[in-house]
Amino acid sequence: MSERARQAGDPSRHDARAPDDGPSCRVGGSGVNRVQPFRVLGEVAVGLDPEGVVVDPATGLAYVACSRSNCVTIVDLEDLAVVERVGVGLEPIDVVFDERCGRVLSADARSDQLSVVDVTTRRVVATVPVGMYPAGLGIDPEGRRIFCGNTMGCTLSVIDLDSLQEIATVEAELGAGAVAYDPRLGRIFCVNFVAASVTVIDGGDLSVVERLAVGDGPCAVAVNPVLDEVYVVNSLKSTVARFSASSLELLGEIAVPSAPVGLAAGPLGDRIYTGNRGDGSMSISGIDGTEWARVPVGAAPGGVTVHPVDPRRLLVANAGSGSLTVVEDLLDAAPLAILEAARHPLVGSRLPDFALPDLHSDELRHSREWSEKKYILNFFASW
Repeated sequence: MSERARQAGDPSRHDARAPDDGPSCRVGGSGVNRVQPFRVLGEVAVGLDPEGVVVDPATGLAYVACSRSNCVTIVDLEDLAVVERVGVGLEPIDVVFDERCGRVLSADARSDQLSVVDVTTRRVVATVPVGMYPAGLGIDPEGRRIFCGNTMGCTLSVIDLDSLQEIATVEAELGAGAVAYDPRLGRIFCVNFVAASVTVIDGGDLSVVERLAVGDGPCAVAVNPVLDEVYVVNSLKSTVARFSASSLELLGEIAVPSAPVGLAAGPLGDRIYTGNRGDGSMSISGIDGTEWARVPVGAAPGGVTVHPVDPRRLLVANAGSGSLTVVEDLLDAAPLAILEAARHPLVGSRLPDFALPDLHSDELRHSREWSEKKYILNFFASW
């Protein structure tokens, strides 16, 4: 790590925070061969509700889609400082990087378009109309195509990267969003949040190969670069489904912490990373379902990205705290001991005394009214 990154905790330098050693999590067990599995390098404020993140491998700059700030924020990952904010369309959710042309493309959900940002001028040079509420992007850099999941349109738009024209539309299912492309098989995987499914599309003739049923609330997908596997995060079930990329057979499920919405596959093929929105953490998990480490990050984390040049470095977008956390994965392989399950300090304690106004009157209702009774708390989260 550079000296500039080590000084990230100095507020006089920029708007980041980075403890000298960073928070750490240790695996359990009585042996002496314990390892520190990760290091938090820093956190920088980027804008409101950041989700998608991509890195330019040539410059090392990160581009963060800040959905409620209607911008793509450019971050210097060495200084952990914001370089510039580029205004795009309304509610940018995901981003991809076209290395050949030096362009970042954002999916602007409420503008029904993609914005094309030139990384040299840092300006929007074009917009591309797509379907209704585009929320997920995948890229085929060799075939020069972008795949865009349109949530309200229930379709997948295929865009030519050179002409910046939509060349095809494929029917997906309700809530089409996150997209991943498998260059080995030439297949496109489009996640459908409402339909609880994945639409598998042949990248050649763009025909639908299969519609796979998955768990409730699927909202992220990743292809294992080493194994013949694809992973789908089920946010409402708090699991990650494992599928064979070729046979499409379900291989099992990995339990992860509350409300996972971000996902990335490690480049070695032996681990996955999940951004756990309900837990305020990023999990490092083996594909056998064992959680290797749990990294505390910002509030309501979502998108997780592996740095293309330094694969040990992870970038986590925290929608709740409007920040980007940079984490270093220090594990060369699975730890020798299983991660001890963390118990929340409030588990087992008595319900605190509180009062809230009744929805149908001005009367205050007190928590003691439900003492020794069964009740349901309904929390609604829009992501």
